Amino acid sequence: MTITEAITFLKQAEKTAEKKSQKKHYNTFIAILTDLKSKDLDQEQFEAIEKKLDRLEFSAKLPFKQLRRNFSKLQQFLKVKFSLTEEGHYTSLGIAIGMCMGIAFGAIIDRYIGSSIGMTVGMAIGIVIGKSMDSKADINDHVLKTTL
Repeated sequence: MTITEAITFLKQAEKTAEKKSQKKHYNTFIAILTDLKSKDLDQEQFEAIEKKLDRLEFSAKLPFKQLRRNFSKLQQFLKVKFSLTEEGHYTSLGIAIGMCMGIAFGAIIDRYIGSSIGMTVGMAIGIVIGKSMDSKADINDHVLKTTL
């Protein structure tokens, strides 16, 4: 399945979707594939992506949950193979790690107030580091846009 065929299939599926959340997911899938299509990748990389699309079997017969799982597998493949991530990926990762580390260090300092202060400081540090990593990925053209 080519990227264009996958986009066409997802547009058809989006038209028949009943729930607003499903339409939102389909639009995100379409935006990522459209952005992927416009990336400066060589023919071999496009072929690898198309082989992955073939293996994931995007078809009208699959329930929405399975389509979403298959698309998550595609996103994981793009991240591992080509270092392509979604917008804000590193920021959200930085927030999560910063909060965990902040709570751990805050609990060492003081049991009650230290945890909240540590979480706040850790989250702030995580946001700063995550934003800088997101901007580096954007400069290197390793970010997939999730909106059209």
